Amino acid sequence: MSNRQPEDAAVGLKKSQFFVSRLTPSQPGALGIVGLYGAKACPTLKAYFHAFKGTSIESLAIGRIAVGQWHHEFLTGREGVRSLEREGGQPQESQECVVLVRTGEDSWEIHSHGGRAVVHSFLEIFVASGADEVSWNTWHARLQKDRRDTTIRKQLAQVDGSYAAQILTRQLAGSFQKDIRRIKQTLDTTPRCMDQIVVAKAVIDRLERASRIGLRLAQPWRVILLGPVNAGKSSLINALVGYDRSIVSPHAGTTRDVLETRAVIDGWSVNFIDTAGFHIVDNQKQEINGIEQKGIDRAAVEALNADLILHVQSLDPSAVDGFSTAQLGDALPPYISVGTKLDLCSNKQLSEQPLSEPMVPTSARTGQGIERLIQVVLEKLVPEIKHQPDCFLEGVPVSREDIDVVRKLHQQVDAYSRDL
Repeated sequence: MSNRQPEDAAVGLKKSQFFVSRLTPSQPGALGIVGLYGAKACPTLKAYFHAFKGTSIESLAIGRIAVGQWHHEFLTGREGVRSLEREGGQPQESQECVVLVRTGEDSWEIHSHGGRAVVHSFLEIFVASGADEVSWNTWHARLQKDRRDTTIRKQLAQVDGSYAAQILTRQLAGSFQKDIRRIKQTLDTTPRCMDQIVVAKAVIDRLERASRIGLRLAQPWRVILLGPVNAGKSSLINALVGYDRSIVSPHAGTTRDVLETRAVIDGWSVNFIDTAGFHIVDNQKQEINGIEQKGIDRAAVEALNADLILHVQSLDPSAVDGFSTAQLGDALPPYISVGTKLDLCSNKQLSEQPLSEPMVPTSARTGQGIERLIQVVLEKLVPEIKHQPDCFLEGVPVSREDIDVVRKLHQQVDAYSRDL
């Protein structure tokens, strides 16, 4: 692989008319995409790419694809192709089925298997042919891609959950712009028609409902677990994410810091935050050491920045629980009451427990109630999934600029309607 580092400054590319970039993450994946730009791109591609059915890539229309074989040159030694040729040797070849996409007059994309060696081979070939290797951010800046297009691609590079990725992919394909065009066509139509206004208002309403989620697609939801010491918070997180991440101990106060664990649940990325346990309200005279107090203070701060609180309480009849979320003040996010250690509590004991609010009973040891808790968590975080599933199937605003566009069109449609 070349020792040249990708150029990160767009200004540095003004001198370059031939450059290449990896457009997918560097780790192995199902798909690897390499972008190539410049007048030398097509001749270089022809030297290594042979389209099926003899398709001429020079005549390929913008936006069209060609499928064919790519001929990789490789060596078993470490001296490189040029040094081997000086010694009279012959490079070997391997063939790879790839898809070539013409994205502009002089810009191309190669879509192939996403293994590191394959993508590295593409980059090596083009760098050896004189191309400058650049970062994907610089690639988009150099080609002056649409600002919204670049924003979506950056968000796609950050998402973990498939649901968010699907929404962003639809936006990359133009779903939001399609909705905006429909609304603008209504405003430009003469004579004016109330039926069309009704349709435009329905599209605007859907876009406005989808905007809450659209602004959060690249950020995982933050769910914090709060409760008294030894309530089973760490064990509950381990059960939710499916593996042991948090420290579990029978001794109270084991968790003294804020620990975050990311999981993808039904296509949504969620950060579960484990915290130090709060001491019982009626036992505040008990001395708390400095380290433990710092953990409690951090938990209180994290709670104010969370999207959802899980108020964790032990269902074990022998446990004493005097913790209340009121200890943290009034400006709290929504919360769910969660009962733990259900396996230590009989049905009779559970039915006799006085509950001030609905609770989701669980057992980290047996798995009871975990699936139900996950369902309740998602319904709290993304209620649109259940109540407004159409929100995300078409256009979704993904930035403040998008929301401003929708807001202005809403005002125009309202004025249009009043003038009828």
